[in-house]
Amino acid sequence: MYKYTLFTFLLFALGINASGQSKPNYLYRIYTDQGKASTLNSVDSIKITELAHIKDQLRNIPESSKKQIIASADKALASPWGVLLLTQYNEFSRNGNRVNFENKYFERRNKLTALLIGEIVERKGRYLPEIINGLGLILEESTWALPAHMGYQKAKGGMADVDDPIIDLFDGQTGALVAWTRFLLKDDLVRFSPLLLKRIDYELNRRVFEPYSSRDDFSWMGFKGGKMNNWNTFINTNVLTAALLAQEDKTKRTLIVDKTIRSLDNFLNDYSADGGCDEGPSYWNMAGGSLIQYLDLLSTFTNQKLDFSKNQLLHNMGTYIYKVHIDGRYYVNFADAGAMITQDPLKIYLFGKLFNDKQLLDFAAYVLKINNSASGYNLADISSFIGSLDANIALNKAIPKAPQPRQSWLPDLQVLTLRQNAVSAKGLFFAAKGGNNDESHNHNDIGNFILYKDGMPVIVDAGVGTYTKQTFSKDRYKLWYMQSGWHNCPAINGVDQQNGPNFKATQVSYSQSKSQMKLSMDLAAAYPADAQVNSWFRTFTFNTIKGVLTLNEAYDLKKAIAPVTLNFLVDGTVTEESKGHLKLTNPTGQTVLLSYDPQAFDFKVENKPITDARLASSWKTSLNRVSLIVKGDKLKGNKSVVFK
Repeated sequence: MYKYTLFTFLLFALGINASGQSKPNYLYRIYTDQGKASTLNSVDSIKITELAHIKDQLRNIPESSKKQIIASADKALASPWGVLLLTQYNEFSRNGNRVNFENKYFERRNKLTALLIGEIVERKGRYLPEIINGLGLILEESTWALPAHMGYQKAKGGMADVDDPIIDLFDGQTGALVAWTRFLLKDDLVRFSPLLLKRIDYELNRRVFEPYSSRDDFSWMGFKGGKMNNWNTFINTNVLTAALLAQEDKTKRTLIVDKTIRSLDNFLNDYSADGGCDEGPSYWNMAGGSLIQYLDLLSTFTNQKLDFSKNQLLHNMGTYIYKVHIDGRYYVNFADAGAMITQDPLKIYLFGKLFNDKQLLDFAAYVLKINNSASGYNLADISSFIGSLDANIALNKAIPKAPQPRQSWLPDLQVLTLRQNAVSAKGLFFAAKGGNNDESHNHNDIGNFILYKDGMPVIVDAGVGTYTKQTFSKDRYKLWYMQSGWHNCPAINGVDQQNGPNFKATQVSYSQSKSQMKLSMDLAAAYPADAQVNSWFRTFTFNTIKGVLTLNEAYDLKKAIAPVTLNFLVDGTVTEESKGHLKLTNPTGQTVLLSYDPQAFDFKVENKPITDARLASSWKTSLNRVSLIVKGDKLKGNKSVVFK
């Protein structure tokens, strides 16, 4: 077990890190100001009140929604409990396959969730036998952690060591599901057998509470330094949920709550002030989205003594999600994200509620509407379902509306979004990024951009494929969709960008006027020495009145080894209208004209078949890469390409 030295403890108590810099520790300071453990004195009585409130709200669910919820539960009831095979668990260590085991793992939890929601809505006991069977299966599993995360145990990969339980993303999530089941159906479970409740408590303690309390060496906790990501927020939120709902020892519960607050501060202490999520809008659901659920839960169980509404960073983390929204379910998908994302309206609503932000509240109503759930509720996650009992009432009174600001510049994340028409998807939408090639869920994509027409993709970021062992290994950048050459980036002397914190954009600047916005950055540092480049200034100029994007490349090379190439990944067909004019037509018929100087460039088009199931959820059969190849071998150049 990792232990603090006295010196480390004193540094923490003073809010100072090892380098001598003061740490904000925003959450813990509020917690301390309000009396720390004393804020949790009413947890047990609040649980009684909350359970009664949940039951009242369940009775108020519209009949049409109840029918859909029951239909979902009946479908789950008719499906068999899947068998989790040890040989499939070990596939990850043997051949890198994740999905064979994970699919069955999540099917089991999804079935239990559907049955649980069906039971608390219907209250006839029809689902109880299978809920108990599902609990039994989950309680008997050797581990709740996924095979891809076994590196956290001392024995490393392969089989789970039952003597060394670890907490990963889904150990925590399973713990929360089991705790919710215990909380919502405690009397029914006791009637079946008091020993079932005893077993639940034993497994929650063994798998979640004890390792969380006793260990500080899980890197996602942040107690040993390093940059945090969604693991921190997602796990801490689920651990807090389980502790508040199912840990009945007040002393142990208070210690866990205290530690989750300190751990979450490790996430927030290094977070960019602009609120931008470098993991992308897909992982925002588990990062900022989980954080707001945590804050709401903590506020509820401390009788609203902890007020987080004065913090601008937290507010910015909420508004990030609409700043990278394009239209419908399309989002700016830099990092590991698909182009089409289903957001959880509850999380957006909770940000809107905390900060009394009408734009966020209206956007939450918009997301709820476009999700087009048959029931109107999130039936995939029990925490979100319970939260939406209150949220949906408020959202039904809000105006479903996407903010769609004309421009959003996140200077720390170095992501820019612009649209031709504010509060509308009509016309062109443009987004570009600087940053570095060591971001969480990083792709080598400095200077990358996307271009949409009338809310639909034309020049795109392919996104990420199905996760395998390779995805998070040293061979990550052998995957084509991680490489800068398959993003909308230049290949300099035939060389692509390299991954690492030192490979980054420099001299990044953004300026704007009434009708024109300009983003400029030097890409040279994003490329290794083999690229032989002194400077490469990429400048985007977006004219909102004319609906024109101009891309200018001003470069200075040390040597000319191979042709300089500009790459553009297109969702759709590429047609040469005339010399220097390519018409890009996406599958839904939107067109963008790409114009270039035919005296300066040759061009070629390469088709990339989409064979990965995850990529195929965004793109149909293939993408086309347009490459503009600079003629000649001059060391200095200034080239422009126009999109309109």
